[in-house]
Parts: sequence; C-alpha cells; structure tokens
Amino acid sequence: MKRRAAIAAAMLFAGLASASAQQRITVIGCPAAGVEPKCLVIRGGDNVTYNITDARQRPEVGQRAIRLTGTVVRKASYCQQGIVLANISWTYTDQTCR
Repeated sequence: MKRRAAIAAAMLFAGLASASAQQRITVIGCPAAGVEPKCLVIRGGDNVTYNITDARQRPEVGQRAIRLTGTVVRKASYCQQGIVLANISWTYTDQTCR
C-alpha cells in the first residue's frame, strides 16, 4: 500500500513539473536587443527578463511596446539571457518605448 502511495505521489509530482513547464504567460513591455547577436528580450512589469528570440515575426526594437503571450520552456538558449519563451504571439500597443 505504501508503495502505491509513493508511486502515485511520484506521478503527481512529474505531472506538476510538466504542467509548470507548459505555463503560458502574458507580458507587456518594450522589446530590446539581447547581449548576443540576433537575440531579442523583453522585460515585464514584474522586472523579469524573457527571451523572445523564438518570435517568428520579430517586433521592432525601441519603437512601440508589445503585448506578448508565450509558453515558458526549460531549454538552454544561445542567448543565455532571460526565461525562454516559445509559441509566441504578440501585438503592438499604443505605448511608445523610450
């Protein structure tokens, strides 16, 4: 019986880990160049930096703020900066970037 409980707990933990890896987030901010060439980042209102290099249509840097939705992924990135996002969709806002 204890073994079944341990297995069930392990499966639950694994499910939670994969669910958190698939977390969708929304960020509003100004896209900026990353520290490495061709890297793109955005800093959210919570002061967390997100790596948005995977955005297929890249927003212009330094022009207008964007509202972005993406999935947090746990993978290494050439950019070595920020939390990596995938499955990114975004739109421009009326807010200008400084």
